[in-house]
Amino acid sequence: MRRSVVHYTLERCIRCMKCVKACPTSALSMDNDRVVIDQQRCINCGRCIMSCHNRGILAQGSTLEDIENYEYTVCLVPGALISHCASLEEAQDLFHAIRMLGFDEVVDITEYTALHLKEVQLMAGENTGDPYIASFCPVITRLVQTSHKSLLDSLLPIKFCSEIAAKDIRRKYPDKHIGIFNLCECESKLEYAKYPYGNPQYEVDHALALTDIFPMIRKNMHKGYDPVSFCKEGLQVCNPQRIIRRDDYLIADGYDKVSTVLDMAEFGLLNEFRLLILYPCFNGCIGGHMLWGNSFLVANNIDALTSQSSKKAADLPFDEIYTDEFSRTDDDSRSFLERTRFFRAVNEEFERLPGYDCSACGMQTCRVMAEEIVKGNRTEDDCRVLKALKEKNE
Repeated sequence: MRRSVVHYTLERCIRCMKCVKACPTSALSMDNDRVVIDQQRCINCGRCIMSCHNRGILAQGSTLEDIENYEYTVCLVPGALISHCASLEEAQDLFHAIRMLGFDEVVDITEYTALHLKEVQLMAGENTGDPYIASFCPVITRLVQTSHKSLLDSLLPIKFCSEIAAKDIRRKYPDKHIGIFNLCECESKLEYAKYPYGNPQYEVDHALALTDIFPMIRKNMHKGYDPVSFCKEGLQVCNPQRIIRRDDYLIADGYDKVSTVLDMAEFGLLNEFRLLILYPCFNGCIGGHMLWGNSFLVANNIDALTSQSSKKAADLPFDEIYTDEFSRTDDDSRSFLERTRFFRAVNEEFERLPGYDCSACGMQTCRVMAEEIVKGNRTEDDCRVLKALKEKNE
């Protein structure tokens, strides 16, 4: 089962229900004055965190203390963070500052991001059916798995860039107890690591939230330079304004726009496109919730970062970057008949509820409340409107 990286902080919560209302998949609810997070529904999009002004909802990764557990440590730096540097010299300063946190090696993953893009384009070029969906972002993958299951076969089965990079790096150090740490620009990528969320199947060992370690990086700035070069195509993937464009590609950023695109794709309204490249964050990965700086200015940085030299895309066989993870969902154990019966039971229960979507019961909508009643987690007495009507009639 997928894991939510979202944490509830009771002492900071003022029970305003903003996070419950903000969740696009109805993963949050209020029960006994506490926010409850449904692991199966949560897609780690971070919209609940952005809606909470009291830090009652948080997403935290591993800590730098975990460096001590390994013989050799490698830190993966995403293109979204690199793109926020205005010059190559500033990026070299950044890489030195990150290495001074205690890492033996700091690696940019733009060449692996470019490899991901190359494979996406090759597969899209052979597509003659419904549009493929590029799987650059875990939120898009989870959104399809939870809310648009008819599009599962359209998800391109390519691993996320950090996983491709980690596996390749691990192969280079077969005799060392190596620890691979991934810097994450958004909440969704915190999930793709062994720790702290207990996912042993991943190649990355630890996920680090950039917001947690930014103050430490800042203290190490202007103390040295590490030579580094980047792959231009890899940097461009992080920015929907700079990624390669074609008439048969649809590129969209921002959660509301992405949700509309997936709805239309389910109804076959976008079949003139070969490929859908979707970014749930506004301005793409460079607008990740855990980054700092002005994402509108980042597009101008890519040329400056690669003007002196540009690395080529990594060269790995398809077997190394393929995954069958995206085709699996958390309810695969239920038969079609069982899912149909559940759906009918929910519809019948929903008809008995008032349909106000007032959230007085702690659930986001009456539809979600109906599902919880059918599951046995709630009863109709938990609906305050129905309870008030019963008391009035009595």
